[in-house]
Amino acid sequence: MSPIRLSDSELDCVMNAARVLPVSDRDPFLRAIAEALAGHVLGEGLVARTVAEVQKRFWRAPELDERPGKYGRL
Repeated sequence: MSPIRLSDSELDCVMNAARVLPVSDRDPFLRAIAEALAGHVLGEGLVARTVAEVQKRFWRAPELDERPGKYGRL
């Protein structure tokens, strides 16, 4: 696969989306983004839509601690 050229703002969009994922899912997420964008004329809109669509496949709600805290359960 050839490298994909992203602008700074496009790269920020991708990396911000990866940052909220578990560390173990970040590499597969970035690979899925690269595969989805390959062969397309890139622009901020396409990159943002692609990131949103792919992130839905990888995002998991964080597990909350069930122990009551200082102020009870949240």
